[in-house]
Amino acid sequence: MGIYLVREADAGGRFSWPGPDRLRPLTGVGWQQAQELADRLDGARIARIVSSPWLRCQQTVLPLAEARQLSIDAEAGLGQIASVDRAMRIVAEAVGPTLFCSHPELIYAIIERLRASGRRVRPLCGVAWTTAHVQAEVVAAG
Repeated sequence: MGIYLVREADAGGRFSWPGPDRLRPLTGVGWQQAQELADRLDGARIARIVSSPWLRCQQTVLPLAEARQLSIDAEAGLGQIASVDRAMRIVAEAVGPTLFCSHPELIYAIIERLRASGRRVRPLCGVAWTTAHVQAEVVAAG
């Protein structure tokens, strides 16, 4: 069973957006990355999509969700200021092949923790990685 880890696609700089950061949308490049993600995962088994509630993360997985007719479950534990421990617990509790989308700092921290525990994490495209299902003991070892 696979776990997919996706970082938000390009949303430009935080200071280039005049509104609240949680509402910062993808740029044109970001939408291209989101479509590339959907194309790259065509045929992959994904039963659930879980994302940060921040707009740019939701938009990153939108093309994939629409292609698969899957809903996007918003999870505050994957938000911009979430803790790595909480995010690791969310990933470990996944049932079935699940895709998780969050912000770069959190995704990179999850990948680092998984690799430190001996897990193989493979890149898929510019914004995504995959690994086998994460067990609770990997979370506890972090």
